[in-house]
Amino acid sequence: MAPSSTSLHMMTKLSTHVFTYEPSENRPLPADTQHPKLIFLAAWMDARDVHIAKYIDRYQSKYPDATIILLKFVLREAMLSPVAHSAVQPAVWYLRSLIDAGGLSLSPDHPEILAHVFSNGGATSMQNVYLSYKRMFGQPFPLHCTVFDSCPGLHHFDKSYNAMMASFPQGPLRLLVAPFVVLMITTAWIWHVIFAFVSGEDFLSKNARVLNDSRLVKQTNRTYIYGTADNMVDWRDIEHHADKAIAAGFDAQKECFKDSPHVAHMRTDGQRYWATVEKTWDKAIAPKH
Repeated sequence: MAPSSTSLHMMTKLSTHVFTYEPSENRPLPADTQHPKLIFLAAWMDARDVHIAKYIDRYQSKYPDATIILLKFVLREAMLSPVAHSAVQPAVWYLRSLIDAGGLSLSPDHPEILAHVFSNGGATSMQNVYLSYKRMFGQPFPLHCTVFDSCPGLHHFDKSYNAMMASFPQGPLRLLVAPFVVLMITTAWIWHVIFAFVSGEDFLSKNARVLNDSRLVKQTNRTYIYGTADNMVDWRDIEHHADKAIAAGFDAQKECFKDSPHVAHMRTDGQRYWATVEKTWDKAIAPKH
């Protein structure tokens, strides 16, 4: 039974940020060996359950035998690296428990994991997963393929402002917090640009770097889904990241949805969107010649 379209009530809450779904052991049919065993879904910043559930529901329908790990990302983590790092720990330990129990292979011949990463929030979660897994177990995250939706992007004042203000509804509150958001973005820019010798790289630059680091990321292939009407992440940043991934030896495809807004590509053209996801997985498990 799939969750309702408005909640995640069929998922088990491991922490504030991590939820899991395990298919019933009493399913009448054996698991399809051509399906992913694990869906690793890293949601966008402050994503509402009603919106996340649409993707969870589709995955449960398409790949009913797959276990699902959901990582949520909240606004305050964007500026607090230790919080973002600790938030993914339950997901990393849960993944390792699946391997230790024999549900996943430590070194599979073909990928058993499909990662679906949304926006810079999901990209931040995923890079922390990669770094944590390597640090904790001395090995890169297991072989997988990835769909990047509206990410990764770099810092631009207008894009960052739009992304942070998206959490606030129209009205007096939005007007009240706007100056503080401007101050926060400006302060972050000064800290990471003027005082870069002290602060180090900003979290968006770190996302871009880690996600293209072959020492941390073992992938068969990846697909970037993005739209030219995105007002929160510059689509040219995404294309540039894809180009750098190809130069680094990754198998990367670009799927541009013209005039499609941020994390709205499924709504823009759902048939094309899910066909792209399926093609990404099918390519990952296809025999290599």
